[in-house]
Amino acid sequence: MTPAGHQLPRTVLDDLAAGGGGPAALELLHDAQHSKNLLLVRALVILTHRVDHPDRAAVEAAYHLVGGLSRAQRRAAWGHPPVAAWAFGTASLLSRGERAGAYPGLLAAVAAAAAVHARADADLDVPLDPAMPGRLNLPGLGTLRVARTATRARVRCAGGRAEVRCAGERIEIGYDHPPDHRWRPFPALRATHGGLPLRLLLDTGTWRHVPVAVDAHPIAGSVRDPGRWQHRLRAAWLLLTDEHRTLAEEVSVALSALVPLVAPRNGVRSGTFHHGFGAVAMSLPPDSRCAAVTLAHEIQHLKLAALTDLFPLVEPGPDDSFYAPWRPDPRPLEGLLHGAYAHLGVAGFWRRQRHVERDRTARHHAEVEFVRWTRAAARTVRVLTAQPRLTPVGRHLVDGMAPVLDRWAREPVASAAADDAGRLLATHRAHWDRERTEARPA
Repeated sequence: MTPAGHQLPRTVLDDLAAGGGGPAALELLHDAQHSKNLLLVRALVILTHRVDHPDRAAVEAAYHLVGGLSRAQRRAAWGHPPVAAWAFGTASLLSRGERAGAYPGLLAAVAAAAAVHARADADLDVPLDPAMPGRLNLPGLGTLRVARTATRARVRCAGGRAEVRCAGERIEIGYDHPPDHRWRPFPALRATHGGLPLRLLLDTGTWRHVPVAVDAHPIAGSVRDPGRWQHRLRAAWLLLTDEHRTLAEEVSVALSALVPLVAPRNGVRSGTFHHGFGAVAMSLPPDSRCAAVTLAHEIQHLKLAALTDLFPLVEPGPDDSFYAPWRPDPRPLEGLLHGAYAHLGVAGFWRRQRHVERDRTARHHAEVEFVRWTRAAARTVRVLTAQPRLTPVGRHLVDGMAPVLDRWAREPVASAAADDAGRLLATHRAHWDRERTEARPA
């Protein structure tokens, strides 16, 4: 029997190509990602058996325990963004025979956390990550400090709590257990407005087990003041739900985790993880508008990454690189497509926001940003249109973005805003050209 594959209706693809999609599209993409996660976890179990990994028995027991939970509970366990990213990275390592760098035993910690959330009975052998001595991270739940010499823990779960036996100690924990000097539950940011909920878990511990380079996303060591994040995200959520409803609906459906990043010297650092669907990474934004537009930017990347798992967008080919009006470095073709799609979302945010602002300075800034990113994305789409390596789905995306951007470019704006946007674009290009000239050998 061959299971049915995932299908994306043409109308949904059309909506995505125009930069939207709405909650219905995000639900379809989310379902496809769940299937991908199931395949990755199953592959991980098979690979630990194939390479006779010492954590094989713990991994198999954890897999069967989560398999016995409800569908929603399984989906929450395997679909927790850092778990999905870890499963991809670990399966990749094991498939290449790189056993030393892999930590498949995290699956047992995933199962323990899932059992606590499900209030299920469980008795699990949980191997500890040798790269993180003295820590037991329970994905989606919290971090427990244990003896640095410990290599394994026994976790017995019942009634929503767990007893951890490790290095001769017994420690009781749970999702409702108050934090102390050893147990730190992962904080969650919550906001509800206009009937739309937002819940983002700050699970920094589990991300540290992901065996993939995260140099572009320097994760903050801890969140010392979740209240600052809560205040900033709640204000952003009020803005999104009141003035950017479709975007808010997409965010509510898709995002479940926030990865706090080390703040850069200037501005905000943000990103997404291709194999961690549902997570957004960002440094603490300075205000609610910045937080809101960052979500508008990153939800576009998240949609396109999920779509790429269903359909290739670019054919393999030479390592060509291109100018991008939002980056200091040249971009490969697929990166250029991602950037254009993300900045279509940014332009759309400022297009709506300029009608919301009452303060003259804020309204001028919104208009400048609208014009700047509309022009930048439109010029990039024209470059993309000429590329023969786009697949039919990739070309459909580019063909869908072009008329939206052309229509926005014809909307009336204040001449001062148009002039300022033009200067910003010209300055960026001049700097980029100068850097290329100076880097060219004499």
